[in-house]
Amino acid sequence: MLKNSPMFGAPLAGVSTPSFRKVVRLFFNGLIFTEMVSVEGLIRKGSGTMVFLRTNDSDDPLGVQLFGSKHESYPDAVKVVLDTITPAVIDINMGCPVKKVIKTNSGAAMLRDEANIAKVVRAAKSACGNVPLSIKIRLGWDADSINYNEIIKIAYEEGASAVTLHGRTKAEGFGGQVHYDMIADAKSRAKLPIIGNGDIIDMETYNNMLNTGIDGVMIGRGMMKQPWIFKALADCKDPDGYLDTRNLKDLIFTIMDYEMQNARGSRYLDVSKKYIVWLMKGLPGAASLRNSVYECGDRQKLDDMLENYFSSIKDIPTDQSSE
Repeated sequence: MLKNSPMFGAPLAGVSTPSFRKVVRLFFNGLIFTEMVSVEGLIRKGSGTMVFLRTNDSDDPLGVQLFGSKHESYPDAVKVVLDTITPAVIDINMGCPVKKVIKTNSGAAMLRDEANIAKVVRAAKSACGNVPLSIKIRLGWDADSINYNEIIKIAYEEGASAVTLHGRTKAEGFGGQVHYDMIADAKSRAKLPIIGNGDIIDMETYNNMLNTGIDGVMIGRGMMKQPWIFKALADCKDPDGYLDTRNLKDLIFTIMDYEMQNARGSRYLDVSKKYIVWLMKGLPGAASLRNSVYECGDRQKLDDMLENYFSSIKDIPTDQSSE
């Protein structure tokens, strides 16, 4: 997969749904991940968890990302995944800084227990069969506990095929600058592929990450607000200005149609609205239209509103940096 494309689509809670992945597929044929899936929920086969394993007709290759801190739960959870779908990769999240994940000792909380990381990777690997296993980590819990090299070594020794490294500590969240020097250090020492992650939003940041020597990049928030970013970067262009307003309008209507196919009842409109607002950012008068979009509860009225808006502006390139 790395040879076919150095870019991966990140698992994003509330975003990496079957319908949004289908939108990304309009611009990208590489690996995309599901949202994070609870290991404990998979064991129980709860409907609220199994929904995260729903796929669409373009989900290939698809990675599944799991989270959970109990090593003994992983073999059964992995078996449920493999009995349900055919993933290209299974990944374990060890970097999520969200409080409700940390409270269960999952996500980035796992960075504080290297012994348990070894047990988790070993247990998951035992059930994966021929499906590659990877992990996603951060540099460490905080500046005083940087341990990415130690964890990467554990992952290698326990049979993982790759490690995705977000270039911040848990304490840094998504603030401050990505530590490219540490990502380069990780790559220079690692005996398995390293995927760089963090703030890849344009050609400059993409090249900054590639210049660390890593084997590939994982794009998260950049994909969320500009799903065409993969095609733009592959064409050596910034995503800002890549789509003209006609194509952007068509994409917005496509997103609503995909969401309608994926969601129940009129709820798909509420899900669609966040994408509409994200994608329109930077267009003339888009900020003033934002509240009207959020308040509209009727598809036909929303369609008319968007048609009138796009017919009122000139066909200029999108520029999401202007607002």
